[in-house]
Amino acid sequence: MFKKPFANLKSFSPLRSSDRRRFQTEAYEAYPSLKELCSAEDASHLMPDDLRSAKFIAHSGVSGTVYMSKKQTVWISLENLPPIPTVYTMWQYPNMLPKLYTWGPVVQKLIDGAVLGPEGVLPNLNTGDLVAITIKGYSYPLAVGTMTVPTSEIKPRSGMKGKAVHIIHVYEDYLWSMGDKSEPPELQNISDDEYEEEEEEKEEEKIETGSKDQTPVPQEKKTVEQKVETKAKQLSTNEIDEWLKKSLFQALVYKIKEGNESNVLPLSASSLYSAYIMPCRPLDVGTEIDIKKSSWKKLQKFLKAMDKAGVLKTKEQRGETMVISVNWSHPNLQGLHKFKTMESATVQPSKEAAKQVSKPSSQQKQQEQAEIQEIFKPLGTSLVKFFAEAKHDTDALYTIPELRAAIADYIKLHDLVNPENQKMIKIDPVMCDATLTKQEYNSVNQLTRDQILHRICSKMQPFHTIKLPGKEAVLRKGQPKPVEITQEIRQGRKTITKVTGVEGFGLDVEELSKELTKLCASSATYNTIQGVSPKNPLYEIMVQGPQIKNITELMLSKGVPKRFIDTIDKTAKKKK
Repeated sequence: MFKKPFANLKSFSPLRSSDRRRFQTEAYEAYPSLKELCSAEDASHLMPDDLRSAKFIAHSGVSGTVYMSKKQTVWISLENLPPIPTVYTMWQYPNMLPKLYTWGPVVQKLIDGAVLGPEGVLPNLNTGDLVAITIKGYSYPLAVGTMTVPTSEIKPRSGMKGKAVHIIHVYEDYLWSMGDKSEPPELQNISDDEYEEEEEEKEEEKIETGSKDQTPVPQEKKTVEQKVETKAKQLSTNEIDEWLKKSLFQALVYKIKEGNESNVLPLSASSLYSAYIMPCRPLDVGTEIDIKKSSWKKLQKFLKAMDKAGVLKTKEQRGETMVISVNWSHPNLQGLHKFKTMESATVQPSKEAAKQVSKPSSQQKQQEQAEIQEIFKPLGTSLVKFFAEAKHDTDALYTIPELRAAIADYIKLHDLVNPENQKMIKIDPVMCDATLTKQEYNSVNQLTRDQILHRICSKMQPFHTIKLPGKEAVLRKGQPKPVEITQEIRQGRKTITKVTGVEGFGLDVEELSKELTKLCASSATYNTIQGVSPKNPLYEIMVQGPQIKNITELMLSKGVPKRFIDTIDKTAKKKK
């Protein structure tokens, strides 16, 4: 639908609060899983306050509304359909829509309007239902569309032909290009080997028709087939119940961890489910595991069952179930075998990649570091007279070495070196006004060269130049301000890490927040600092958890010199 630019696009205008709430309600009704995720504590809003909308007519003649937040297209609405997420929104909530999986390098084919035959177990969908499309083995959607036939009539690998999905929007189309054109998360990590192997299998099947029973299947292909069968397995309610409990145990032992519960608990039921249980579902059958498919149906009932079993302790607070403690001696938490989780397939690779980026070689670090130089300008009658007497420009900007040279010239011209102690410089009337306070006029007769330099610098107007990697040096007023990383406790027991001052080093706050989300495997948001001029806004980035080390390493990799990184840990216990 968006292969070409819009035939007509109205100007964007902010949504009224009532319209934004109504649109959000429609989205929650269409995608119930989002309500739990977005209602979790510290979760980002599904419909941001700055949401803007504009009506459009596509080149195909279809009319609708597109919604933007900041520089990102986030939703579209079409007649007789629920709110449709863009790929940017689906990358943020990858499991919001049922998915059809296809093989290998299909992005260009999706853009051209084709969908390769779906693989594996198909979700139960009817004609007209919304569906996401992605590559087999990759969890993030690459396209969204509506079913043209029910999935019950589609038979994978059967050789059926025709169009199963009507594509509405796909990665790399015009709607995507209206955003920041960011790439799908970890798409470069997806290998095409499986796709090529599958094509080879199909070719061999065509050649060896009628000889399937006689020709032995290689062991490698048997393994692949067994894996596919495992992934395709539909789970019963009892199996979902068991895996849900195992996911909880995995989250408690390996994610919350014994000894660290004081920093996490008490925790709301929705936060436990979205931030801990869901990521700890097993990799092979995780998409099938959902509280609504279990025998409990509701999260509160599941947690009360775990409370009754003695695994954890819950308490009702203001109408919400809170997990307040964990029984670490419970048999189910002893000797627990660690399995591959859904989080390990998404978060861990990006975390490792970010760590590799954040730990370049020492030579690369030197090359990429920002170059900062402090410079000073004479300010006030006394300093202007001092530089004039030293035969130096009174309007020039001086670096520290140039200031030393100017002071040395003044000392030489006026013969101020103490003959008895050449380290000391005699103070004459002009230098007296330039370096001493009124209280020192009658008490201080001589100073060292470093003392004179320090005193003159403190009375001059400060400037600094900053040269970012690959850019020209920029002159700025004032002293260079460091990046400040503060770790503190909020809302009783929650540890957060705040970052300010990144703008001074040419770092984009939005991009940095995205990198921190991946690097720290945690939520990272940013807000304008109050009291700052809106013409030159400054931002504060807030990251969940104790992240001083990760953020410091990232700042160093971005070229921020170590001497301009200040860390403050307010969570550290005070020494008695």
